[in-house]
Amino acid sequence: MAESMTSLLLQEPNVVATVGEFFAAGGKLMWAILGCSVVVVGLALERYLSLRKARVLPRVVVDAVEQVVDGRADVVQDGILEAKAPAARVLAAGLRRRGRRLADIEKAMEDQLLKEQAAFRGNIRGITLCAAIAPLLGLLGTVLGIADAFAAVEQNGLGKAESSEALAAGIKVALYTTIFGLGVAIPATLLAAHLHARVRRLVLAIGDTVQPAVDRLAPAPGVRAGEEGQDAA
Repeated sequence: MAESMTSLLLQEPNVVATVGEFFAAGGKLMWAILGCSVVVVGLALERYLSLRKARVLPRVVVDAVEQVVDGRADVVQDGILEAKAPAARVLAAGLRRRGRRLADIEKAMEDQLLKEQAAFRGNIRGITLCAAIAPLLGLLGTVLGIADAFAAVEQNGLGKAESSEALAAGIKVALYTTIFGLGVAIPATLLAAHLHARVRRLVLAIGDTVQPAVDRLAPAPGVRAGEEGQDAA
């Protein structure tokens, strides 16, 4: 019994060898598709690290908004203007226009929030591009492989059984690049969609967090715009 089990295990194909043969059979374009997959992984890791809520919307910004709402904008203004977090830059855009019209403050903060959103999406575009390129490279490899297979049949003739087998084998190998391209493109597309959803959630969170400070940065009723907080502008 043990000997029969051992013989069965020995007959099983080696996974590493099978993957290596699959990759080698696909041709040179397999390397280009592999390059796309490496780029996707690198960009996805970078975005996941950059789009952490603790980095985008740190606690210091939440505390600063509370200070502004309580009327103590002077206490936090210098620190927020020097902060590097995206949410801090949005709040800083409002603090720089402190004492101006409410519409001016809102416009400045909205413009900064749009800039931050564009920065959030920056490397996601690279993932989307690789997701579009990988299957095209696979299709190109398939077309070239099929063309080579037909060229070989044309030289040897189609009447022979060996030629038919060679044509079928050539087409099978040519399809490897399409399989690999789709295997890269599908996860990349899902990753891009997930990251876009994360960006939307972060943008909404920043907007909801800084919104209470907007009214407090505008001049009080009866005070003309520019009279209050003119130095901060």
